[in-house]
Amino acid sequence: MKKKIAILGSTGSIGRATLEVIENQKNVFEVFSLVCKGNTALLNEQIDKFKPKYVCIYDEFLKGKVRFDRKRLLTGINGINEMIGMEADIVVNAMPGSIGLEPTISALKANKILALANKESLVMAGRIVSKLLKTHGSKLIPVDSEHSAIFQIMKKVRRHEMKAITITASGGPFRGHGKTALMDVKPEEALNHPTWKMGKKVTLDSATLMNKGLEVIEARWLFDIKPEYIRVLVHPESIIHGMIECTDGALIAYMAHPDMKIPISFAINQGKIRSLPSVRLNLEDLHKLTFYSPDMDKFPSLRLAFDALHAGDSALVTLNASNEVASEAFIDGRIRFTDIPVFIEQALECHPALPVVDDTETIWEIHNWAKKYTEEIIKGSGAGGRLSV
Repeated sequence: MKKKIAILGSTGSIGRATLEVIENQKNVFEVFSLVCKGNTALLNEQIDKFKPKYVCIYDEFLKGKVRFDRKRLLTGINGINEMIGMEADIVVNAMPGSIGLEPTISALKANKILALANKESLVMAGRIVSKLLKTHGSKLIPVDSEHSAIFQIMKKVRRHEMKAITITASGGPFRGHGKTALMDVKPEEALNHPTWKMGKKVTLDSATLMNKGLEVIEARWLFDIKPEYIRVLVHPESIIHGMIECTDGALIAYMAHPDMKIPISFAINQGKIRSLPSVRLNLEDLHKLTFYSPDMDKFPSLRLAFDALHAGDSALVTLNASNEVASEAFIDGRIRFTDIPVFIEQALECHPALPVVDDTETIWEIHNWAKKYTEEIIKGSGAGGRLSV
């Protein structure tokens, strides 16, 4: 019997790649449901091609543009949660940003196999997600190539044999820029990644290195590892995705062509490797592999992520929310590229210092405060004020 898959964020880069994998492995999988934030034109094409049983459009005002049976067309976050509770075996959460948190929690509570591409779920609520995995019959398999790499290596290495993990970063489009040159970066330049084809949010986060900071936070919760044992290396070729340093001094690395279909296939196949028409990695074509430490002075967002990890749960929520607001302001042309980490740091300086947050109500309260605070300081309307929780 084919496994039924619900794809949240079907029109984004991960969603589209997931559908390509399913099309290639149609004897194993079928598309049970699709969720789209707003790209109704592409959603309609996907509906015609994959014939899902249910569809959900996040923006309910776009419902009229979706060509689908109204009895099986859902809307909003409630529609997503309802869909997750249906008979899909696997949920691929590729929703962008903080809106992906609630579907992650719903999938885990419904004992689904969760292929997680939404970083914010673990950044905002890593403690809650970890607890749900221990108390429910659900399973989480990471989709990010770096975490998939570590996940796969850890299947071969015992915990007591591990010393540290390393995740790699391409360095983004501005790795060769000087610090001063970054002040003049335009949104269209920041949204042009040299290696990966991704959505706007994750592409910009890659340019600021915040994406790598969020991945460090993800790794802390996914692998239950202390921040001081998580390292980041800039690796422009994007061939080695992750490494584990063993206690005997050896390094075990995972290498693959930079193609998201590889970790997606691994995740939806629950840790099994299936054939893919991916580009073969020819080592003889690689004249060299380059590695160097990230410049956290030039790209302070990565430093802020490590700082937030050490500060505790409320700082992580604040970091994520403030980054969402500041990133959007840059894309809209309201602030400079180099202003993004400045506003995030200001929000972190005023956030409510709660080392442990283990309920979603408090998470959303901090999240909403941080978004409002960051918007206010961007508008120049004053310090906004601290939040008391």
